[in-house]
Amino acid sequence: MAITNYNAQRDFMRRMIRSYEQDLLQLINETPDYPGGDWAKDDLKQLEYLRLKTFSDNKQTITF
Repeated sequence: MAITNYNAQRDFMRRMIRSYEQDLLQLINETPDYPGGDWAKDDLKQLEYLRLKTFSDNKQTITF
């Protein structure tokens, strides 16, 4: 599979991050004792990192 660089608008990325964050928080709140649910908490940490990057002055790309 080829690697593709995609340039997305920062506002678009912020909306995507916010949307996924809301889904994760709802999942965590509804199923606090779900076995193997650590992935959701790990994703929340990654989202925080990505959110901070959307405010960076550096040029950024996403590689899929």
